[in-house]
Amino acid sequence: MFTIAGIVWYNAIEEDRKVKVLGIPNWWFWSIVYSAFCVFIECLLNAGGHLVWEYPWWDRTFQGIWLIFLIGYFHFFVAMIIVCSMKTNRNKAISISAIYAVPIIMNIIAFGIFDWVY
Repeated sequence: MFTIAGIVWYNAIEEDRKVKVLGIPNWWFWSIVYSAFCVFIECLLNAGGHLVWEYPWWDRTFQGIWLIFLIGYFHFFVAMIIVCSMKTNRNKAISISAIYAVPIIMNIIAFGIFDWVY
């Protein structure tokens, strides 16, 4: 589910940025709805023992839910809004390349240079 959330979000939004759902621009509305849905599913998985959270602040309390919402999911949807709002395909390609380059470079540093392999 989490793998295809971006594809589902992209197919749910309207091309016209002026369209509103419940008074909220549709891109932002669907970002909020899908982030909340992902948090709900993650909480269900954790409650059932199928998903273990390692950090003490990442829990099913009110504070933990907001952290999961904002840090766990919402910023990914905001990044998609930013990239989809770009005017040229060149800028979109540069943005996506930069997003993919960060973990690639971090893995090269961690495994290749520092030899952090378990």
